Amino acid sequence: MFRCNNKLIGGAPFLDAYLESFPDETYKTARDSDGHGTHTASTAAGNVVTSAKVFGVERGPVHGVSPGSWVSVYKVCGKQGCMSSDSAAAVAQAVRDGVDVVNFSISGGTDPFSDPVEMAFLDAYAAGVFVAASAGNSGPEAGTVNHLSPWVTTVAASTQRREFSSALTLQAGAVRKVLHGASLTGAAGPAPVVRAGDTKGYKGGMTCAKPAKKGLFTGKIVVCERGGNPRVEKGWNVLQGGALGMVLYNPELQDVETDNHWLPTVHLPDAALLEFLDANTGITATIGAGEAGAGTGDVMAAFSSRGPGGLALKPDVTAPGVQILAGHTPTPDEAAGGPKGELFQAIAGTSMSSPHVAGAAALLAARHPGWTPGELKSALMTSAVTDVVTEDGKTEAGPQEMGAGRIAVDRADEVTLTVSDTADRMMALAGDEVRAVDLNLPSINAPVMPGRLTTVRTLRDMTGRTTAYDVSTTAPKDSAISVPPVVVVPAGGTATLPITVSSRATGDAYLSGEVMLTPQGGGRALHLPVSFKPGQGQVTLASTCTTKKVALAGTAKCTVTAANTGYDDAPVDLVTRLDPALALTGVDGSARAAGPREIRHTGTLRGIEPGRPGLADLDDRVWRPLTVPADPIGDEEIINYEVPEFGYGGQTYTRLGVVSNGYLVVGGGTGQDVRFEPPTADGAPKHDPARPNNVLAPYWADLDGTKAEGVRAATVKGGGIEWIVIEWRVNRFGTKDGQRFQVWLATGPDEDVRFAYDRKDLPGGAKTFAVGAENALGKGELRTTRPGPDLRVRTTDGKPGGTASYTVHLRALLPADARITTTMTSPEVPGTTVVRTKIPITTPDDGKEGHLLNGFRRRRCPS
Repeated sequence: MFRCNNKLIGGAPFLDAYLESFPDETYKTARDSDGHGTHTASTAAGNVVTSAKVFGVERGPVHGVSPGSWVSVYKVCGKQGCMSSDSAAAVAQAVRDGVDVVNFSISGGTDPFSDPVEMAFLDAYAAGVFVAASAGNSGPEAGTVNHLSPWVTTVAASTQRREFSSALTLQAGAVRKVLHGASLTGAAGPAPVVRAGDTKGYKGGMTCAKPAKKGLFTGKIVVCERGGNPRVEKGWNVLQGGALGMVLYNPELQDVETDNHWLPTVHLPDAALLEFLDANTGITATIGAGEAGAGTGDVMAAFSSRGPGGLALKPDVTAPGVQILAGHTPTPDEAAGGPKGELFQAIAGTSMSSPHVAGAAALLAARHPGWTPGELKSALMTSAVTDVVTEDGKTEAGPQEMGAGRIAVDRADEVTLTVSDTADRMMALAGDEVRAVDLNLPSINAPVMPGRLTTVRTLRDMTGRTTAYDVSTTAPKDSAISVPPVVVVPAGGTATLPITVSSRATGDAYLSGEVMLTPQGGGRALHLPVSFKPGQGQVTLASTCTTKKVALAGTAKCTVTAANTGYDDAPVDLVTRLDPALALTGVDGSARAAGPREIRHTGTLRGIEPGRPGLADLDDRVWRPLTVPADPIGDEEIINYEVPEFGYGGQTYTRLGVVSNGYLVVGGGTGQDVRFEPPTADGAPKHDPARPNNVLAPYWADLDGTKAEGVRAATVKGGGIEWIVIEWRVNRFGTKDGQRFQVWLATGPDEDVRFAYDRKDLPGGAKTFAVGAENALGKGELRTTRPGPDLRVRTTDGKPGGTASYTVHLRALLPADARITTTMTSPEVPGTTVVRTKIPITTPDDGKEGHLLNGFRRRRCPS
């Protein structure tokens, strides 16, 4: 019996689409059946309570981030997942109900303009509603972050300063080892310890993936490896065999969790215990009871999804998301929810960190009722704590891991300026690869930084008084971030801050820096994180010379070439300038001399016309099950593989993105390329220029690898050809209906692509699916015929993109380390592409003690 405290002022289910597919749901009301919603809601806005017992042990007191806020609950998920149409309807209703803040601890949003939920969040932003959403739990791999739209505050997860821990004591005769891990459960042992994977008769393997036979583990403490299936489910599985306790270890160093386990459990951060198990026999183990103690805060959780993602910097911020003590449902409907009857739990995930930000925004909105969602976001970002490290506990976290840093509500409350933009501008620019960097966001993200890029941020005063700020920057090696030294923001007004990023760095990694704004009269310094990836854009620029050096008074030729590698026509303006040590003697090609040492070219380069793929039935079959170990893949996930060179659509590639939903992204992809079903119109597949493109789809449907083998990738010899083979072993979403099929790609530059199926077990059963291939523009052939015979992909010939080239003739005038510098601007490329070509000018006896110049001997003076 619960006494109403007026905390919950609204609650409704939005499950119409979900229940059409999955009618067997425990609660069809707004009631929580797995504890996830209860935990997130109470984290954001739970009242202050003095007692929070877990398994009978007091773990309180506890309260939400904004305990004075009211809560309205909109249930959009069931035990099989969530439907976008349900979520979008719930967001719309929340806006109509007048909420101030929305928390969305659910993944998605990797393609904002095609995601109905993300577009509903844009409506919420326009209506003055702040939205916090989870970054995802697919870290630490790069490019896994969710919710890429700038109107959403995307939240990563990091540790806090309190932890629940226990000791594991291993004993083998006189040899003893003590390890420490996370636990919220009681004690167990001493008892014999066994590895699940080594136990005869157990079929669940080292990850404890299946329930054990009765009596198999009676009186024993069982060792299970993290991964593959839910952590709590592992304990349930070994408990069925009579286990007394469980030791859960991470195969690699990462965070440890305090779940509501079915039996005494300790979670170890790494696999160090395996050395002891390998070196000793007759081992017993004792698991100590979990106790609260001091922990290390501001360490990124290994599971927290990373950027880059999309055109804005993501994630935006990080917040506590490990061992978060909050509410639980007393009636979880699956084993993974733990034992029934518990009202509290301490769990982990970006689902747990997101409501910290939602609660923080609610507090700030109450303190500053006139602030917009963008201003709330700006306050949290610009004031965030940046002293955060990655999961190894040592390496400084950067913007791709933590965004602007870990939120601090007290600091956010004191900000003196904000940086924010309107919903209309976000709608117009957020999907523009060239202009998105100019959105007025409290961060700068340049996925393409071709040499030099200038953007502007507009600063709005929040104090009501004129304030001058000292502006400074930090930048990585071989790069610079340039700003004016001082900016003055008038009382209640705005001021513009131009920011120029330039870099000569090489490589394909993202680099990061920072812009700092410090009030001259005292006050909290604010910061804008800067992230950029040096590299050329759609139109590339190259400069090569006929010689690496030239003798004094000698001549040389240098050729400048611009090439359009994109699919849109690209106007270009090129300017080549010579150092004073060089003289221009002539120009060949499409350029003109514009001064003694300056050459210019203006023109338009046509875009690539890719070949269009189609399908043809094959009489023979190449299906051959791969024997290499499977790589686990979850739901709505992508794994990128580096592979031997292969040809497709007239181009060559060395990377493949394998998506759980039964298709490949040629050239690799990110979370933006994950789409659970093919695009449709009137029930039939349609070609869509939105991502994903360059797709090979043997069976594109809503598939899930969570409780299946996963995917395999290998090279195979056949017919005198080396093939790259990708094999799926996944299930139809929400079922145990296994689906298996392959793609074969011949190595080498010539295209030969085949879809292979097992004639005895053809994929099928999905209501919406497609089989086919698309080029980089989303054009090709998508069928709705269930797979039967093997298929071959054939692509028509395409046309390359246009080029512009000219040759500069020059003469060496003076001994110097001379260079020619070419810059290029194009509306298809952000910023200015800059290419510098060194051409040292030497004298006849360079390197000797002295030499004659114009009849006089010049000698070098000793330094």
